[in-house]
Amino acid sequence: MRFCRRIIVVALCCAAAVAMAATSPSGEVVLHGKIRQEAGKPPVIETADHQVYTVSGDEFLTAQMADSRLNGRDIVLEGHVTGPGKFEASHLYTIKNGKRYEVTYWCDVCSIRTHMPGRCMCCQGPTELQELPVP
Repeated sequence: MRFCRRIIVVALCCAAAVAMAATSPSGEVVLHGKIRQEAGKPPVIETADHQVYTVSGDEFLTAQMADSRLNGRDIVLEGHVTGPGKFEASHLYTIKNGKRYEVTYWCDVCSIRTHMPGRCMCCQGPTELQELPVP
């Protein structure tokens, strides 16, 4: 009986989270909040109503979530709620003046743009965080 109650509570939590979030044109859930990074913990998104989600995604998205230059920034994530407090993201955008920006990293030496922070894949020099407006 207790097990059934737990399943019902988990299902209701997931349903509430999905109901509170918007959806994108592709049907994905859209979360708007701030990246929060704490030492020794995975990065999370905290929404305006203080819901906290641990975010998973591909290697590019998880590297962007861990980029200290984005800590505390206002972001939008598109993806799916996978359980209580868990979100599988497929897209990450920063928000400036109410507009969405794509997160990229640029090497001035090689003129290479990538979506993962770190050293340039060609010259191994530093890359610069650049945010490109989404049309």
